[in-house]
Amino acid sequence: MIKCRNLCVDYQHDKNKSTSALNNLSFDIGDSEFIGMIGPNGSGKSTLAFCIAGLQSVTSGTIEIDGGDINKLIKTREIRDMIGVVFQNPDDQLLTNMVEREVAFALENRSVRRDDMVKRVNEIIDRFQIADLKGQSPNQLSGGQKQKLAIASVMIANPKYLILDEPTSFLDIPDRRMILKQLKVEFQARACEGFSILLITQFPREAAVCSRLIVLDKGQVAADDTPEKIFTERQALLNSIGVEIPVEYQIKKAVPGIQLPAYIFDYSTNNTA
Repeated sequence: MIKCRNLCVDYQHDKNKSTSALNNLSFDIGDSEFIGMIGPNGSGKSTLAFCIAGLQSVTSGTIEIDGGDINKLIKTREIRDMIGVVFQNPDDQLLTNMVEREVAFALENRSVRRDDMVKRVNEIIDRFQIADLKGQSPNQLSGGQKQKLAIASVMIANPKYLILDEPTSFLDIPDRRMILKQLKVEFQARACEGFSILLITQFPREAAVCSRLIVLDKGQVAADDTPEKIFTERQALLNSIGVEIPVEYQIKKAVPGIQLPAYIFDYSTNNTA
């Protein structure tokens, strides 16, 4: 479990002016959870992701990961084996000149034996359906392929927690669905091990695939419940902070008792935008 308690992050612009990105924020990520996180621009979503990943220091508050203080985990480098991070732009984390080497990079840094490394690389590139790309340069890939490669390169290290900071922002709708579908596959395959995902997204319809939804506003948790409850029962809140409500949930709210086909709510496979 990841426990965040009373997190504050202040950015000091000058001696007289500062901005609070996180404001006394507390929440948990439990084992085997697929959590979506949405909120308006500037609500603190990316800052929170960076704090959990050990890439951003907090002004005050504490973060514990499976009972260990994050500062100790960073110092001993244990955090890299526990948390995987995927950024908004895959170009920010793709480092090598070949797809196969990119996937192997994390294992090379951990001094994994070559025969074991080859086996694990082949397994994951098959799982992510990028085996036909393994000899190519990442620069030759499409945006969706790059993001699949970035996720595969993180997942090969078997992190317990996967933090994704708006991973579909630069993708078109088919590629966004492809990434969502792959995330669902990864979660279902490893949930029995306690594996959890935090998906930060600017697209509320993507967050609706998750089993739990957190809404951030002004550096605080404004809502924390199932997507169904938040999108149907907290529409006034979402409207007030400028977060879009998926049209399917607008219909359900406007027409009580209406039964919509289940596939309409599967945003990783349906044909709506």
